[in-house]
Amino acid sequence: MLQTKRKISHREAKLQSWGNSKAIRLTKDILEEAGFNTKDDVLLDVEVEPNRITFVRKNELTPFQKLFVGYNGEKPESEELWDEVEPIGKEDC
Repeated sequence: MLQTKRKISHREAKLQSWGNSKAIRLTKDILEEAGFNTKDDVLLDVEVEPNRITFVRKNELTPFQKLFVGYNGEKPESEELWDEVEPIGKEDC
């Protein structure tokens, strides 16, 4: 069975004070290697474990928005099933 290897890069970063908080500054090459566009702001999920903090790009689409991914605004095709149904009541007006 063919296995794909995932390239993992090990680098150092410094945890520094930033106001009343701490911050880690990531270099452009680290961000590009991780697949981030350095010009865009990105929303991240933070996963915390003992001695480990992982940042994962957050999917910014809501569940409702995901339903429309790939929808181009065209009217849906009519279903043949409805062509076979006889109108009942005032639908035929």
